[in-house]
Amino acid sequence: MSMRPDIVFDLTEMLLATTGKLRYYGIVRVVAEIGLALARHDPAIRFCIYSAGHRRFFEIHPVRDADGTVSFDIPEGVRQLRIRSVFHQKKPVRDALAVPFRAIANARNRRAWAKGGVDLPEIPLDGKTYVSCGRPKLMVEQLHAIAHQGWQVTFIPLLHDMIPLHDYFAHRSKAFPSNFVNDNIYILTRARAVLTNSGFTRDELLSFTANGQLPTLSETAVHAIPLVHECPRGTEEAEQLPPDSPYILTVGATLGRKNLDTVFDAVKTLRKDGKTAPRIVVAGARRHRTEKYLASKEMDEVRDLVEFYHSPNQTDLVALYEGAVALVLGSRMEGWGLPAGEALWLGTPVICSTAPVLREVAGDLGLYFDPDRPDELAAHIAHLMDDPEYAKALRARIRAGHARLRTWDDVARDMLHILAEPREETPSGSPQDID
Repeated sequence: MSMRPDIVFDLTEMLLATTGKLRYYGIVRVVAEIGLALARHDPAIRFCIYSAGHRRFFEIHPVRDADGTVSFDIPEGVRQLRIRSVFHQKKPVRDALAVPFRAIANARNRRAWAKGGVDLPEIPLDGKTYVSCGRPKLMVEQLHAIAHQGWQVTFIPLLHDMIPLHDYFAHRSKAFPSNFVNDNIYILTRARAVLTNSGFTRDELLSFTANGQLPTLSETAVHAIPLVHECPRGTEEAEQLPPDSPYILTVGATLGRKNLDTVFDAVKTLRKDGKTAPRIVVAGARRHRTEKYLASKEMDEVRDLVEFYHSPNQTDLVALYEGAVALVLGSRMEGWGLPAGEALWLGTPVICSTAPVLREVAGDLGLYFDPDRPDELAAHIAHLMDDPEYAKALRARIRAGHARLRTWDDVARDMLHILAEPREETPSGSPQDID
């Protein structure tokens, strides 16, 4: 009978988010919610953050209230400068300059740590199972520090998507996709098992390993843990009220891959055809490229309908979901697609592109359109706005399907089940030397 491993879960993304713009979105949200669910399910699990300045890991203790709620007391406002410890290609001048610049940055990081009054105990990871759901570039830094300590650690990452790999092999000169693919190679050769945030991401990962673009993986070592539909209500005071006229909602949408362009074009089509056009609410981080596009002549026809909600808090985001005619997610590719799930959780219709993972998220509760066909999106919007009985029936169907939707507790249970399985070797064989 195998014993449950001594698990340490990484919360570093939450530390970094306290000084950034995206405090409760994307990967930060996933890290926070999985961490809280794990803390609720197993009090023996430990949590940590990584300090780049110290090259050490520090323990974060869950705060458990009398009503059963759990929170993390993450240090606030400790800004961390990052200079890579691991460069995947040798460049003599850059590599030489990185040494003193890294020393300066880390000294500055330690001063910020001390100025912030951070007083946390170090946590040694030797002999433990270390689980990270953060960005690959942060995992690489942490793995390098673990190797520097000489610790033997069972490392298990959760990977969110393989999207940059689609660009990398066509555009090798781009720094981000190049770093992304090499960071993932570094991670996969050191992982004991790999988790993915959807069945789609698992298939993508195995496809890239099968054609030699990533290290060979055993299929049995790669586990899909689909993310959630659950959308918790905020505890903050409302700051931005929803529009008082009908609107469609986008969350985290941008031009390009996120395909906000097609949403604008769909509403243009409605106006051109003489149909009722809704307002377009764009919720998420401020994107100057989107604002610049909105100011262009091309957007003259719909500019008056667009309303930005920059980084709404959770209370405001829930209100936006619940008041919308529909949530539109037109992405050409996603690793999961949290906004679609969250809208369904709150009973709001979702109109998704035909990107494969969005069918995994929304199933038979969603409406779908070709991301290159704004007329198809326009038809869905018009049907919902012009046929109240149709919209009412769709919302009833979503409510009836609520029991099938996934929660963060489901994710935690799935993760704990996988972590309890015995491991004999890394999915890609023996790891390479780290240094």
